[in-house]
Amino acid sequence: MAKFNFLRVIPVDLKRYLPQFLEHDPTFAATMESLSKEHEKQRLTLMDITKQFFVKTATWGLSDWEEFIGLEHESADTLQTRRQKILRKLQGSQTVTLEFLTKLVNLYIADGQAVVIDHPDTYSIEILHHGGQVLDYDGLEDAINTYIPAHIGHTLLTYTKGRLVVYAAGIVRGCKTMRIGMTLQPNNKISPTPLYAAGAIIHQYHKQTIHAGG
Repeated sequence: MAKFNFLRVIPVDLKRYLPQFLEHDPTFAATMESLSKEHEKQRLTLMDITKQFFVKTATWGLSDWEEFIGLEHESADTLQTRRQKILRKLQGSQTVTLEFLTKLVNLYIADGQAVVIDHPDTYSIEILHHGGQVLDYDGLEDAINTYIPAHIGHTLLTYTKGRLVVYAAGIVRGCKTMRIGMTLQPNNKISPTPLYAAGAIIHQYHKQTIHAGG
């Protein structure tokens, strides 16, 4: 996006360019204040006009863009929607490549980080984007269907990058009767009485880290 800092980036104050002792004169100080305000109005006006030369920052200048490319807009369209339509129309003559589709898709993605993956073997593409970033689902679908070839399918997938830690533990309870057979040595005596065991077995605690995302 264009940087509009070709002029001052701070409000105009003409007193900065003159000796400080002049400010002590009430008449001169009032004159400088009045002139500074008028210069500031001109600065803001020039900045606003400059923004109209760029679709992504244009406001009242969008009507001129639409007239230039022969595009009409609905009364309910927001500024962002109008900008997207203009950019789509301007890009319409380009070859549909992964780079083109990526730029097209990111017109509708707030963080501009969507990724398009091509799958030639299945004649399809995947569009991956972070959750909660789609500005206009209907507009995005319409743009995709407008520009991708008819034989290419597409899937819109949401993904989230992050580091997740999952804790897992469990308790198994049960009772089991066991008969233990033993080999007796000479002079040793043992009663063949069945032995019973019951209780709770606590499985070992595990900590597992899962890396999710692309």
